[in-house]
Amino acid sequence: MAFVRFIGHYNVSFNFYESLYSMLEKIKKINKFILYAGFSCICLVPLFSGIALADQYEEKTTPKERAVFAFFRAAGSAPDYDFWIKTKGRYEALPEKSRDAYVLNEILRLGRGYSAYDADEDLLELTINVIVKYISAVDDEQPRITFEFFQADEAYVPTFAYPYGEDVISLIIDRLASFANVPLNEAQNNTLLPKIPYEDDYFDAKLIVHVRVDRADTEKPIMVHGVEQWLMIGDVAYLKCEVVGFMGRDRVLWDFVAPWYEEIFEQKNTPEEEKYPHPYDLFKD
Repeated sequence: MAFVRFIGHYNVSFNFYESLYSMLEKIKKINKFILYAGFSCICLVPLFSGIALADQYEEKTTPKERAVFAFFRAAGSAPDYDFWIKTKGRYEALPEKSRDAYVLNEILRLGRGYSAYDADEDLLELTINVIVKYISAVDDEQPRITFEFFQADEAYVPTFAYPYGEDVISLIIDRLASFANVPLNEAQNNTLLPKIPYEDDYFDAKLIVHVRVDRADTEKPIMVHGVEQWLMIGDVAYLKCEVVGFMGRDRVLWDFVAPWYEEIFEQKNTPEEEKYPHPYDLFKD
């Protein structure tokens, strides 16, 4: 019994030291893991800080900035990023120590935006307030829908200004006036009449215009309304005339899609679920 107890005692002691040894090995492994994790954290903190800093400047370009891209893409040259950035009010407002980092990040952001800019798809979008008049048919003349700008001068050509540093880039929409007086056939007239608030009288409306810029003059600025501006000219890709309807909802009186833009327009306005075949359709003969 004593021997047995001894063996039993010995076995208990052996198991104890074996467990202790195993525990020490586990502690060593845990310490190694903690040490590795510590170094990883030290390395990852700057990495994530860098990512966070990058994300801070991963802002999308603004419509005004894309208008500047449009000008330079049409001109076949790149913007002067240094001039553009340093003449912004935000740059001037920064403390001296933060300016270099700001310039670098803005150059990267704007440079990526300019590289990705596609003149056929990244159209400039404008909203223009106008006054519209439906003119009823008289004698043999067709009914018409017309619009005018709020300026009284008939020779007025609307321009749309975009800042480029201290300079101004101005957009003129080519042949916009050709949509200002549209004769209506019988089908068009029947569709339009229920939508207009008044006949033979003016009412407020707005034009939504999508423009593709294809010409730009970089030789010298011109004077537009007393302001020196760089000129670019664009074609209408899409145009619609809207009027505020019942309960404040806008109603489209008419719209126009340029022939060269029809395919892109259809793609952009197709619901996502209709752009791709349904899984069941893949098994149809």
